[in-house]
Amino acid sequence: SSGINAEYGGPRVVNAYVEITFDNSDNRIPIDKEEVTIRRVIGFKKDQYFLDKKNVTKTDVMNLLESAGFSRSNPYYIVKQGRINQMAIAPDSQRLKLLREVAGTRVYDERKEESLSILKETEGKIEKIDEFLQYIEERLKTLEEEKEELKEYQKWDRMHRSLEYTMYDKELREVRDK
Repeated sequence: SSGINAEYGGPRVVNAYVEITFDNSDNRIPIDKEEVTIRRVIGFKKDQYFLDKKNVTKTDVMNLLESAGFSRSNPYYIVKQGRINQMAIAPDSQRLKLLREVAGTRVYDERKEESLSILKETEGKIEKIDEFLQYIEERLKTLEEEKEELKEYQKWDRMHRSLEYTMYDKELREVRDK
């Protein structure tokens, strides 16, 4: 961005853009249009990305291009001669790894690993939540039992006080009568 701003000593450039239009008649890009246009506006403070005049994130553009087969890890799908020899004599597992790299599917393997990691983390959180819910249910059961015991105690305590009062009242009458 800074190179745009004052390279020629003329008036200061506020922004610039680069735009590329893809022929999508083969539907390589997963958008249901014959042509797909991607534009990057390079501004003084931040860059903006547009997909068919709709504002999108850089990640959205990168994901779209990768899904169409344009990979950051191997942008031209060029296999060097040494790697072809290496592929020819490599064991099956290594050959598969090299083919995935050349085909650009490594991106999907990385995403799969990331998704599996997130899934494992989520399962761990679910397990902790289940343990916490079990603790809460046990605590509720204990509190319910204590509540019933308290009700029983209060019932017997009222009865005990009533009897004490009755006995006290009877004794008091007997003393007065004498």
